[in-house]
Amino acid sequence: MAIDRVDVSRRGFLTSGAVGLAGPLGAVACRTSAGGPAPPAANPTPPAGLRSATPANLQNLVGDGRKRRILLRGGVVLSLDPKVGDFARADVLVDGKTIAAIAPEIAAGDAEVIDCAGTIVMPGFITTHNHQYEAILRSLIPDGILAGAWPLETYGSVVQNIWTAGRIVAPDDPNRVIWDLGRVPYDPEDCYIAQLVSCLSQITEGVTCGTDTSQANHTPAHTDAMITGMMDSGRRMVFDYSGGIDRSADGFPYEVPGAMNDTTRGVGRIATRYFSSKDQLLTLGFGGGPGPAFPGAPYTGWQLGRSFGALINNHNVGNAKGVIDAAADPRNGGDWSDVTFVHGTRWQDESYAQLGSGSAAYPAAGRSRAWDIVRDRGAHVSIAVLIEMQMRHGTPPLQEALNHGILPSLSPDVDTNMTTDPFSLMRGAYCLQRALANELAFRESNPGNLPVPQLVTSRQVVEMATIAGAAANRLQDKIGTLTPGKEADIVVLEARSVNTWPMNNVPGTVVTMMNPRHVRDVLIAGRVVYWKRALVGWDVDRLLRQAEQARDRVLARINGPAKIGALPAGNNSGGNPYRPNLLGDCCHKGTNTAAPEYALRP
Repeated sequence: MAIDRVDVSRRGFLTSGAVGLAGPLGAVACRTSAGGPAPPAANPTPPAGLRSATPANLQNLVGDGRKRRILLRGGVVLSLDPKVGDFARADVLVDGKTIAAIAPEIAAGDAEVIDCAGTIVMPGFITTHNHQYEAILRSLIPDGILAGAWPLETYGSVVQNIWTAGRIVAPDDPNRVIWDLGRVPYDPEDCYIAQLVSCLSQITEGVTCGTDTSQANHTPAHTDAMITGMMDSGRRMVFDYSGGIDRSADGFPYEVPGAMNDTTRGVGRIATRYFSSKDQLLTLGFGGGPGPAFPGAPYTGWQLGRSFGALINNHNVGNAKGVIDAAADPRNGGDWSDVTFVHGTRWQDESYAQLGSGSAAYPAAGRSRAWDIVRDRGAHVSIAVLIEMQMRHGTPPLQEALNHGILPSLSPDVDTNMTTDPFSLMRGAYCLQRALANELAFRESNPGNLPVPQLVTSRQVVEMATIAGAAANRLQDKIGTLTPGKEADIVVLEARSVNTWPMNNVPGTVVTMMNPRHVRDVLIAGRVVYWKRALVGWDVDRLLRQAEQARDRVLARINGPAKIGALPAGNNSGGNPYRPNLLGDCCHKGTNTAAPEYALRP
């Protein structure tokens, strides 16, 4: 019998929690007068009918995880655990939620046998930073960069201002509002669908665990909807509670971030309601920074998050001083093993390019106190390698991380600009590091004779996408390697394919040859959630219709009655009504006014 994860017991999943005091967490405060559209319904009916019947031949594989035994037979096993070893051919026995044994041959007994001949059996991929509420805005601004004010279409002006905040200020005067809906465009049900689509999509790509940097906690109802969407997906997740838009002046409840010892609102409320058990697929994270948790707070955001057992996950783009100041504040402690910094770009003490093999390659100025602190205090770094290159965050700091002995994890960041595909992330990291290092091998590119850094290997990049991800999400005791006793988050990759066979090197095949089409089966905590390239128990066509309808609802609100002004056209998008550029360049005009247009010939 299929499990309906949007069942009667969860009909109240969008119920609003208690109203709390506003806390920034990087939120865009909307200080406007009362009025505007009514708040979204506190308890709307969640989308129904998304579950489909599980085929009879899968019942034994997707049943009660505490009773089921599965034998993955005869695949190439990449355990990534040096104590277990890797095998050209082996069996993996899954008993309930956990990996029971790995050996060249295991007697099946009463286990359900899955033939894995011609496949690679390895740990599920793990990413450490993704804004999943944006899944219904996929490829909205594929040519857009990070910052820039409207009418320039950028991530800040389009995604954060229009689609998330429902508010735009004048480009020449940040105190003058030119358009304000009086509410956020998303309703809780839109957040729910976005979370569900994002989680299920990434399961099909072999990403068994991710971190959602939520940034859409506009009301308690929005927060509950996002958490429930992740729960309903069956995917392992870290929910990085990370602010939202404060519309309390317009009559909308806002509770971010909460307060120390307060379990009625903010991080304390969700910690008590959703994260009281360690034996579950969801882990609590917190996006509060190392400064005051909210204006006037006598404790830091890190202290607040830690008090409720949350791991810390913070953006840091070009802010080396923020790391240095965090280290100088004794309230943040000296053990940062529960902290992950996302991006870590442009942390140089002085201006220099990210080339070379470490401090020996540069004069004393070519150092970074921030990287030294992260290394010495045991913090983790998540590199959104594709987005950082595409959106102008700065060069992804792969070399800096490696120079400091840190194996970084990888993250997709935003669907608005780039794929979540882990094969693209691995290939991007692999090729970028080698491109920068290899360029120094040529005299004409390296007249100063800087030493050539060691080249990263395919296996090291696979470890970034598995082991480093587990460590950054503080789940290395559960996942990240195929180790007996750990939970069975496993991906089966089809290697006997016309574009990957014959196989001569296993990590190289994964990193340099494969793509999501090679993901055949996926297990999470021993449960088969993706089987022979199909999601188990989900009506995908209906889900896609729900995602499209959610996008259309949000766009209709953006074009609806506004509290202040009317949304004008952008440099590349349409106006009256506002609409993204579907067929042309989304964000080209106005992006670069210092250089001439390219004059190209076929």
